[in-house]
Amino acid sequence: MIILPVLFGLLLLLLCSGGYMFINACLRRKELPWFEKEELAKTPYGRYYETILDADRWLRDNDAKDLWIESYDGLKLHGHWVAAKNPVGTVLLVHGYRSTKLVDFGVAFDYYHQRGLNLLIPDQRCHGKSEGRYITFGVKESRDMLSWIKYHNSTFGACPVLMSGMSMGASTVMFAANEKLPPNVCGIIADCGFTSPKDILSAVFKAKTYLPAAPTVWAADLFARLFAGFSLTEKTAEDSLSHSRLPVLLIHGTADRFVPCEMTKRSFAACTAPKKLLLVEGAGHGVSFLKDHERYTAYVEEFLKETIEKKEGNP
Repeated sequence: MIILPVLFGLLLLLLCSGGYMFINACLRRKELPWFEKEELAKTPYGRYYETILDADRWLRDNDAKDLWIESYDGLKLHGHWVAAKNPVGTVLLVHGYRSTKLVDFGVAFDYYHQRGLNLLIPDQRCHGKSEGRYITFGVKESRDMLSWIKYHNSTFGACPVLMSGMSMGASTVMFAANEKLPPNVCGIIADCGFTSPKDILSAVFKAKTYLPAAPTVWAADLFARLFAGFSLTEKTAEDSLSHSRLPVLLIHGTADRFVPCEMTKRSFAACTAPKKLLLVEGAGHGVSFLKDHERYTAYVEEFLKETIEKKEGNP
């Protein structure tokens, strides 16, 4: 008789922990105060305040246009467009989890633009001005990339498009790799992406609690299916890259304490398309570009030559 109440209590505890994980990880929160210096200083992003201001100024100085599209499931999504003079292609820049393009790509805007690339910079669903109630860790977001590319092609023309993502944005573009992408999509750059929603939630849970993650993640997956319409196991980078034709450049810092570097190594091993791997020694999460700028840009330059510049109609 005692066993049943104990089992019920354990099940209730499991559901509560899974529900908490789901709400904490997936439910949209109030946007961080990106332009309020004192308030932002109370968050881990405080050190990026000047970078944010510089990136926002760069967008205004380069006549960034607001774009709006409707997602496949009816959400209004926002982005920016910065046209290049005599463009050779477009780079789609996809920011990470609860972050912003101003932090994740602010230092790269001018780098890509100077190389003759248009910039297409979406706010991922549940971020910035884009609608959405739940973050789906790249699952639904990867389908949004297809919507953005179709909009790009119908509005600006089907020039070569390179997808580049940071953190969750990297997973988003990797998950999109085996979508039915238009033929002008020519490659992927994925910087410090995770292999799946399940894997990253498990890694974070273990790092914070030192407890087995599987039961709680299983319960969180149940809530994700019921309330957000996706599964934590629905997409993996390994599966997407193993079925993709697109050349891939994978990048990761070896000192990343948020997304384990091992995840990028696994994604690289699974990839069956032309691929390159850059591991930046001592770089933490999302800072490889700053940690080893020379080596990072050398890899990107070579990748641009092998993808966008080899597309028909380019030099």
